Amino acid sequence: MPYVTSEMSAIMERVGQELGDESIVESLHFSSTALTMVRHVMMTHGTIITDTTLAMADLDQEMVDKLGIQVKCFIDDRQIMDMAAQRRTTRAEVALDYALSLDGLKLIAVGSAPMALNRLLQRAALDPLSDVVVLAAPTGFASVIQLKERIWDSDLASIVVRGKKGGAAVVRAVLNALMAESIRQQNL
Repeated sequence: MPYVTSEMSAIMERVGQELGDESIVESLHFSSTALTMVRHVMMTHGTIITDTTLAMADLDQEMVDKLGIQVKCFIDDRQIMDMAAQRRTTRAEVALDYALSLDGLKLIAVGSAPMALNRLLQRAALDPLSDVVVLAAPTGFASVIQLKERIWDSDLASIVVRGKKGGAAVVRAVLNALMAESIRQQNL
């Protein structure tokens, strides 16, 4: 395990409890700037962008409201689908491009669309993406694991569920834990 702060420990404990799987915390890794960026997103009423409507719908709405943040998912947006068809690419890539065009700080949570991570890495190679923190948690085999490792090795502020574990339920649990910790820190 890398260095773990009390803040990270509280987040990991809550994730393990919400999922009923304490072993998930062994896979959860925070870059040195991740929690600072998460705090900025939460305190400035930034936006959480998910790659599935399921992850978005399962977030604790009371915490979302208390923090005054926005939660969005563009994957099923008609314009995104049309643009993806025109470009002959995935909806995840087009949705990510659209999300990056939004003003303000963003927490981009990916639990099901590894191509969104690939696109994020492509965009980060062109522009430092200083207004983004990423939660990389898709589940899968070798190529997905490699993409998560590339996120981990990049300069992006990131929380990465390393290895094969991940998915929409993990994204939900991590986001709920991040919001709960932010509410605790802000005494809301």
